[in-house]
Amino acid sequence: MTQYIATKHVSAELRRRLKAEFPGAKFSVRTGTGTGSAWISVSWTDGPDTEAVNRIAAPLHGAHWDGQNETYVQTNNEVTVTVDGEQVTGTPLVDGINTHRDFSDDVLAEAKALWSAAFNGADPDAADGIRDTAHVCGKCLPDTWAPNQVRFIAQEIVAPKRWKAAQTAAKASTKTAATPRRKTSTKADPAAGIEVTYTPEAGVTVTGTTFGDGAAPVLRTHGFDWSRKAAHWYVKGTQGEQSGAGLLAAHTAVQALRTAGITVTADLPELPADTILPTTKAPAPAEAAEDDDDVPEDFSGIVLRHTRAGGTLAEGTARGDGSAEILKGRRFRWSRNLGCWYLPHSRDRAADRFTLNALAEALREAGHAVHVTVREDVARSFGEAEDGREQRADDRAERFSARADRAAGASKAALAEARRIGSAIPFGQPILVGHHSEKRHRAALDRIDSNMRKGIDEDNRAEHWAGRADAAAHYEQHRKDPARTLRRLKELEATLRGLEKLLAGESAFGSWWDITKPENVAELTRRHAETTDEITHWREVIAKAEADGFKLWSRADFTKGDYACSRGQWYEVLRVNGASITVPGGPDIQSVIDRNTRAYSWDDRIPYDGVTGRMSAEEMAARLAHKD
Repeated sequence: MTQYIATKHVSAELRRRLKAEFPGAKFSVRTGTGTGSAWISVSWTDGPDTEAVNRIAAPLHGAHWDGQNETYVQTNNEVTVTVDGEQVTGTPLVDGINTHRDFSDDVLAEAKALWSAAFNGADPDAADGIRDTAHVCGKCLPDTWAPNQVRFIAQEIVAPKRWKAAQTAAKASTKTAATPRRKTSTKADPAAGIEVTYTPEAGVTVTGTTFGDGAAPVLRTHGFDWSRKAAHWYVKGTQGEQSGAGLLAAHTAVQALRTAGITVTADLPELPADTILPTTKAPAPAEAAEDDDDVPEDFSGIVLRHTRAGGTLAEGTARGDGSAEILKGRRFRWSRNLGCWYLPHSRDRAADRFTLNALAEALREAGHAVHVTVREDVARSFGEAEDGREQRADDRAERFSARADRAAGASKAALAEARRIGSAIPFGQPILVGHHSEKRHRAALDRIDSNMRKGIDEDNRAEHWAGRADAAAHYEQHRKDPARTLRRLKELEATLRGLEKLLAGESAFGSWWDITKPENVAELTRRHAETTDEITHWREVIAKAEADGFKLWSRADFTKGDYACSRGQWYEVLRVNGASITVPGGPDIQSVIDRNTRAYSWDDRIPYDGVTGRMSAEEMAARLAHKD
């Protein structure tokens, strides 16, 4: 029986082969969706040429499209992949692999400079019409439009030169020294401390940091970002700036680093004499508590640490020690920012003891020394957690919007290229089999098909990221919607009442807790305090909404015979209840539903948080009369 390999596993294998064949190049390997789920798209910037990448991808094709017969032809290729830790060999379910190579701004700028030199200083962006051929670095340019000639130079001259230089440098680096596991800051010398400097060219930078020295959390808090390329911390937008928020953040960070006990040397422009630096925040409870946990000072194994403020973390692992597979199997992920493994969605929650104990046992069976420490008392307020979620939503919106813009630009360029190629072929021109133009004609049709597919794929990708960006941008608005907040408050108040019952020794939520055990009382007390804190936060949100004009409807606002608006329809109020109003049932197609126009015999109830307007019986009668 034929064994078939799913496209997603083939994508993983292709990604692995590309990484092994072209170290230093960054590839995006994506599996299609819907009708394109059997296709794989590979894109990269600069790096190796398309032909070299296609050679790696060719053995992974399960079929290829025959344009002449308009059908897929099987390749009989077999591929060996890793599925759930096991080697599986079979036929790949891949109908095609699209490859697309982009060029960086630096490469295109150099290509434009070479083009301009070949055409007597002309501007390639302003050139009109088709240009004659020319020789650049021994290559003969095709006689076509200037942008195409520039891309030819980038593809055939500049990018190969840079890729060759990068490979040569990588080989030389491998020969001289082994690659460090983690890149540390430039001139890192723990004894010398950290140096914060400013230059007009680089702006505000921080050098001398080392992994685990405690500087990273402080610098992130004050707006610094890490540059993997330059291996130092920096503040965006401070190049050439002698004053402003960036320099203020730098001075504040210096103060905070010194407060944290880190040696700092600062070489920054002086701030005005009347400038008052913000008060340095105290260290986060989660970090302060690490000194008070029960981990022995001489312990050198893996620490599984949980706090409500920081979540569940696995610290002390090393690359290649066999712990990664075990942690991944327990849903842990690696965080480059934290420098350790973490359990998603574990912050602001009680420790998952079952997962922690099972993980500890699995690590011990693999030969690791493991220490488990749980600090449920180290927590952050609900307001702090909510602020963090809103900040991450803003970051996602910005990141997804940039991806949507890039995809939209790539789609537009690919479709334009397809139209350009097609415009050179007369309408209805068949392929002249046996003619010298046959090969060129078929190649042109293949390029049109490839660009059209890429244009459609990129357009779908742009739509996907635009939707996610819009959702992230409206996170706070959605989260703080007054009607939704009121419903959330009702649920939280019910939860609070249930916790109070459990603390009193009564049953609630379909369960009962033994309050003779101190650990149960401590946990219920913590949950009660957290719920109270959350209720306070959302009540403040409602109070702010009311101050901004939101109407909080209640029983006092309605009498029998009034009309209430909900979801765009007006309903006659048949009865006023404590938490809702009773209205006649009726289909949504009616704009006004009363006891005379009702379509259904039953009554409905609308909670007060679902009401968006009120009108008296006289006002409704006047409105209906005006419409007539």
